[in-house]
Amino acid sequence: MTPTRPPLTPDQLIPLDIVRVRFARVWLIGAGVIFTLLVAQSLWHAYGDLTTEVWGWFLPTLAPTLALIITVLTYTALDPLMTGAVVRKGFVPIALWLSVVYLFTVLLTILVQPFTAKTPADAVALMRTSNLWLGPFQGLVASALGVLFVSKERANQ
Repeated sequence: MTPTRPPLTPDQLIPLDIVRVRFARVWLIGAGVIFTLLVAQSLWHAYGDLTTEVWGWFLPTLAPTLALIITVLTYTALDPLMTGAVVRKGFVPIALWLSVVYLFTVLLTILVQPFTAKTPADAVALMRTSNLWLGPFQGLVASALGVLFVSKERANQ
């Protein structure tokens, strides 16, 4: 006989629309800071002839997640069926911290370059090396965000 869990109470749930907007803010602000830093570095020719490679590293690091967030927010903006969708409050901080730490790790990869890279080629090499930890980390973040941005669970189900 399989034990059954008691139903979740309303104080254990949070509207998914609220959570999605909060995460969109975190991601858009975090990505905006990193984007602005890379634009400035590109304009100052910090990477010399390797600027294209830097952007080739940056875009797949953040663009897929940003695209998911914006697509879901756009899709659900006028969808009356999404009203009432909820998520467990306990899951939100986990996904939030994964997002914040991931964005900080991407930013840190750029910020440590003046201390670790003597040439633009060294900086690009550092970015490539960071994919060793950013790639798996991005998978964890994408899994957590996938639950928040793809879920359609309603409170009364």
